[in-house]
Amino acid sequence: MEVSSRPGACIEYDVHGGRLIVVTSAGRHEIHVRPQVHRLVRFMAERNAASAGTPALCSNDELMNAVWGDEPMHTHTELARLIWELRRELEPLGATEVVVNERRRGYRLVTCADATLNAVAGDAIRVPIRDHVSARPSPSRVRWILAVLAALVAGLAGLAVTLTRDSGRGTTTEAATTNADVGTFVDRIENVLEQSAAGRREIRSALNAGLNCSISPDEAARRISSVADNRQSILEQLGSLQTPTPETDKIVTSLQRALQQSIEADRHYRDGFLEVQAGTRCPLPSNPSFDLAAKSDKLATVAKKHFVAGFDSLARAHGRRTWSAGGF
Repeated sequence: MEVSSRPGACIEYDVHGGRLIVVTSAGRHEIHVRPQVHRLVRFMAERNAASAGTPALCSNDELMNAVWGDEPMHTHTELARLIWELRRELEPLGATEVVVNERRRGYRLVTCADATLNAVAGDAIRVPIRDHVSARPSPSRVRWILAVLAALVAGLAGLAVTLTRDSGRGTTTEAATTNADVGTFVDRIENVLEQSAAGRREIRSALNAGLNCSISPDEAARRISSVADNRQSILEQLGSLQTPTPETDKIVTSLQRALQQSIEADRHYRDGFLEVQAGTRCPLPSNPSFDLAAKSDKLATVAKKHFVAGFDSLARAHGRRTWSAGGF
């Protein structure tokens, strides 16, 4: 059953706070998505603002450029996955239809009308104006006002000195926090790579055994399919991984691309074994699915090299192990 949006549902994107708010008849709800989805929503919200609030049609190519810029090897399938991730967060709120798909053209986003300024203006405190100009204040009142002003100036001067002294400390603390966050990020990526490396060993074992007929083609296909499913699960874990810096965000994106190509190769290998005819002699000959698997393997290797180039320098900086493209 298709979930429809509640009447009046819309999205607000807080540019300064980086917050994504869903507004429905039940209230306001903040949802949390990964950085790529944030970039997607921000671009669409900015397009709407430029169109006087009307949901603007954003083409697939425009959205891909907004999310990944000039990074190579991204596909419309990856874009569709980002849209799916956004809708997954919207579904519990009954707001999936704020993202509108126009087949073969692109997407529109229903954003809320920006009434903030109007609301502030409408609710502004009105100071009554007296009918007559008051008399000149007395000397004692003037002295009191001057004393208050002097105290305020002194207080502001002291605050300025305190902020100046603490600014260096704050910068140091922030840097230490970011460094710790990056270290945690590296550890989590290491865990993902360990899981992927274990899957690679299983794939290699199943391929060798299947091609040399030490196990049946069906058994080889079953083992490879199991690894592909596990790698898909790893890929979904990466979708919710917090990235503390723009650099780590790019690293996650490149690892996602590498795993996607590996999964595609795995599934072509699985299909290749399922296509083997009964009575075929060993070693098994190539077939179209095996050929596609080899091509996907090459693309995966290119993507893995790109990932390793970015990740290994970060791993070394935090005293962690480094990886090669053939390691996972």
